[in-house]
Amino acid sequence: MNIENLRAFLEVTATGSFQKASENLHITQSSVSARIKALEERLNRELFTRKRDGVALNNGGKAFYPFALSMVKTWQQAQQEVSLPEGIAGVVSLGIPVHYWNKIYSDWLGWMNNHAPGIATRIQSDYSIYLLQELREGLLDLAIIFEPLPGPGLYQTPLFREQLIMVATEPRTVCQGQAEGYIFVDWGNQFREQHNRAYPDVPHHRITVALESQALEQMLVTGGSAYLARSTAEPLIQQGTLFEVENAAEFELTIHLAISEAKRHDPSVKTAIQGLKTTEFIQRYGLAED
Repeated sequence: MNIENLRAFLEVTATGSFQKASENLHITQSSVSARIKALEERLNRELFTRKRDGVALNNGGKAFYPFALSMVKTWQQAQQEVSLPEGIAGVVSLGIPVHYWNKIYSDWLGWMNNHAPGIATRIQSDYSIYLLQELREGLLDLAIIFEPLPGPGLYQTPLFREQLIMVATEPRTVCQGQAEGYIFVDWGNQFREQHNRAYPDVPHHRITVALESQALEQMLVTGGSAYLARSTAEPLIQQGTLFEVENAAEFELTIHLAISEAKRHDPSVKTAIQGLKTTEFIQRYGLAED
């Protein structure tokens, strides 16, 4: 199957427009149309529903999308690995959740460059659930994830714990019911369960965001409160920018490291884990090994 046809399919899916896809791919709109047509003929199924303001995936396109994404990523990974320069013994791929990207990636890459120059690195940031999916598809060797999931092919172990604390842009005490300006950060199932137990009278939230950084940005612009990681909040509390909300419940997340079982004993992966555990953040919040 032509990889460029798959790229065109993914770009049209992302933009909802043949014209925008052609601009992003730096080809003509007719070329994008031809690639999509070739793909549909090969699959014997239309993939998009044409609308007045663009296109959207139909049921066939939705079913095909994860396979197309996986094939393109596998091709990109294959290109990287077969083109490794002399002196590179292997490549290791690490996934980091978007919440922890800025706290981990730089230290890890620095350690790998200094202590493992014979290992090429591929690092990626995404939501935990997508990192797990890529692990299972063999597109990542290891990943930091919010919650372990049952299933074969993965080794999963606790890596670090972090406290979540409620902070606000002005001093206040926790109140009953929905506080004005409260932003619910969706930290995952662990957090949702703890939050529901602590605040059973607040089943719904006016503002919900996926990322801690989104909540922080909103708070600094308009005011309000949210549960942030203590590691994020402490410097801002010390600066007087944020205030810990008095009498608010504290929560704790246990973050795991998931490793492809097929790569668990690979020397490059073991080196990558060693480097991960030497980062400043993991050194501070990491769990002692048994």
